[in-house]
Amino acid sequence: MDAVRALKRAGQGVGLAAFALIVVLLAPMTAGAEVVDRIVAVINDSIITLSELNAATAAALEGVGGERPGDKKAFEVKGQVLDTLIEQKLVKQAADKAGIEVSEREIDNAVDDVKKQNGLTKETLLVALAQSGLTYRGYREQLKEQIRQAKFISKEFRSKINVEDAEIDEYYRRNQDGFLSPQTYRLNMIFLPLVDERAMNQKLGMILEGLDKGEEFKTLARLYSEGPNADKGGDMGMVKAHELDHAVADAAAPLEINGISKPIQTPSGIYVIQLLERPARVPMPLAEVKDAIKDRLFKKMMDDRFRFWLEETKRFAHIETRL
Repeated sequence: MDAVRALKRAGQGVGLAAFALIVVLLAPMTAGAEVVDRIVAVINDSIITLSELNAATAAALEGVGGERPGDKKAFEVKGQVLDTLIEQKLVKQAADKAGIEVSEREIDNAVDDVKKQNGLTKETLLVALAQSGLTYRGYREQLKEQIRQAKFISKEFRSKINVEDAEIDEYYRRNQDGFLSPQTYRLNMIFLPLVDERAMNQKLGMILEGLDKGEEFKTLARLYSEGPNADKGGDMGMVKAHELDHAVADAAAPLEINGISKPIQTPSGIYVIQLLERPARVPMPLAEVKDAIKDRLFKKMMDDRFRFWLEETKRFAHIETRL
């Protein structure tokens, strides 16, 4: 079922779909269940059936905690899901009217992206689809609609948005704390690889005993470390936190200057570190973050214009709900 969950998440992020509506994918119905279908919403010349709504609600509930359809949460979510389905229908109708087409190659590329992002082969993809009660052909149709809707949104709004340099400058001025330089540390490091566990633990015991006796960290690093720069006392120089093993970075964060960590167990071995410096983080130069700010402002403008268009479209559409 992990592949199924991965597939659901991946289906929401194809191409430009980050700007599109939330698309609920792979919503399996209980095998053998008897469903009395009926129309729950009319949107211009389109409809939404109860089976569509129940399937989408079940998928949404799995994403927020796995409640069963019938629990209180299901009733809270169902109305929100219906609103989302109605909005999807409106976007689909607009894309139809605009003549937006999607090629087989675009769908193939989307499927390949899903497999690559989630480590799926063609076979595991088919298994996940089968477990969700969806055919490969049906899945491709869902991806096609996502791509088509995203292309429509891009066509309608992307060319009409222009982020001015003055807007970027103002955003940077107001949000410098959100663009701080990466955390860096200067560390001495001892590393004992997990090759011979008994020998590793013996060395670790001698290191800890030496530290208890007040021996210098660098001296112990020269004697026992099998990591980088052991001959220099394990001096790593300045390193960025994201360049370190996560466990090592986490251990460095709370240390005081010249403080020494407890042994840090990782799959590759054991680290012991000494923190020498922790420079304060400062705002990065505007030139280094300008593109990121532009992208952020562009997406916000895109989202705002899309939401405005959607509200106006809903205002003039014939929408009738029958829950």
